[in-house]
Amino acid sequence: MKFEGIMEEIALSLKAKDAKREEIITQSREIIRRSGSAVLSIHRGEFEAAEESLKAAREALEGALQACMDFHEFYYTGPLPQAFQEYAEAMILLALVKDREVPKPAELRIPPEPYLTGVADAAGELRRYALDSIRKDSINEAWRALELMEEAYTLLKAIDYPRAVVPNLRRKVDVMRRLVEETRGDVTLAHQGLLIRRSIEKASAGMEGQRDVNGSGKGEGA
Repeated sequence: MKFEGIMEEIALSLKAKDAKREEIITQSREIIRRSGSAVLSIHRGEFEAAEESLKAAREALEGALQACMDFHEFYYTGPLPQAFQEYAEAMILLALVKDREVPKPAELRIPPEPYLTGVADAAGELRRYALDSIRKDSINEAWRALELMEEAYTLLKAIDYPRAVVPNLRRKVDVMRRLVEETRGDVTLAHQGLLIRRSIEKASAGMEGQRDVNGSGKGEGA
């Protein structure tokens, strides 16, 4: 047959490609799982655990990138772009919460497109961080989280490219706008409530002090 040798060569190539695809799927799932664990640990304040999870995610990422070397199309298709995004989200969130330098896409070894959507998701996680800070009466930290959210929203809003270039970014930016507005309202109300509570406590302490003075004065007069 005229095509026999050609088809055998194609079959071998496709078999190798499918094996790499399976490997990338496995590594991508590990990246996503470990990155998700890191985000949960960050919200719990368990930063050592977050670092350990991200270390494991980074190792899985290295494996996935190695598997992509002969088949570059998997870099932008399949499960790997989602894994890139989840990894970027966790790394960026950790940097923001710990007040560190935010890593660049090249430092994370991921493309810019999932990096941008990772920034958007990290900003969304900052709302949860702000609400947790409010519950702890850490209003200054809640304000800091809000400022970071606003900064990320402003920067991402200025990136105006079609969906074909940066998938899902516009939708995420629209969600960010709502989250920023809701968080601003929550932080503002919490701040006002804290000021009112402190004023009441101060007034109560003053009244208690006045009663103590009046009580001791009566005792001396008697």
